[in-house]
Amino acid sequence: MGNNKGNRKSLTQRHVCSRMNFLYQASTLMAHSNNNTLAAYYGKLCRNVGTKALVKISPALKRTLCNRCSLPLLPGVNTTLKVEEQQQQISMEVEKPTSTASKRRHRRLRGKRNKFHKDASKVDRAEAASTINIDEQTNLYLECSLCGAKRRFHVDTHNECWVERTEAIVQVLQTSNQANIDDNKGENEMVQE
Repeated sequence: MGNNKGNRKSLTQRHVCSRMNFLYQASTLMAHSNNNTLAAYYGKLCRNVGTKALVKISPALKRTLCNRCSLPLLPGVNTTLKVEEQQQQISMEVEKPTSTASKRRHRRLRGKRNKFHKDASKVDRAEAASTINIDEQTNLYLECSLCGAKRRFHVDTHNECWVERTEAIVQVLQTSNQANIDDNKGENEMVQE
């Protein structure tokens, strides 16, 4: 009896899923035609329809939408794709106090460098751009052209979402239309032989 409720719920939400699909396709189409505000509006509508009907968007679609403005992130069209530089740890230097009651900490700040270091960093960045080393620790980020939000992605290829794994599939549902189409394909193959 519990299985029938799950089947009924997935079949009743079909119109919501098709509406979300249409809105997502419309937003990507508008983004390709350089109408970013309308594309962001359709993307936001797609998210709102899903949250109102309690339907979860797949992780692959979530990754393509901007978190802030819901614009579809298309590298080269409306976003810039960059390799993130390796972040250096801010080191904490602790001086030994003369008295035991007080301690002083001096932080080395990146922004407070003298002019010599700024000129040297420009040369280092030019050299680093020519020799980018991509490994599992490297991050890629997409910067939205509409709102300026950055979305980071790890390059680690061994990680995948739970939803994308084969163990996550509990049950595959086939509707009556798909079953009829599959049966017709089998009959056509038998006739051709």
